[in-house]
Amino acid sequence: MERDTQTKFAALLRAAAAQKVSEDDFWAQFKDLVDPSSDPIAGIAYETATHYWGNFHSRSILFLIPRKPDRGQLEQGRNELNLIADALENELPVNELERRLKDV
Repeated sequence: MERDTQTKFAALLRAAAAQKVSEDDFWAQFKDLVDPSSDPIAGIAYETATHYWGNFHSRSILFLIPRKPDRGQLEQGRNELNLIADALENELPVNELERRLKDV
């Protein structure tokens, strides 16, 4: 991944973590920047972002009523997105990123 793309991608991940970008805008920009199938860090970011945004679609099993996102899961998602952004900015190897994500 080119350095300019890494910088833009890291900023996008941080914007999502800070809830400064809508989910639709996030995914549109994500797809314009990277292909998760061709870059390992983008693949990790894709999985993490999918789980993160999924928190906002949670529904009650009994009544199918939307529920508020779990604070702990949101915080973990934010931390993971920010960690991936750090890895991009500091050019961490994928194995180091994976190791650090396990600690979140």
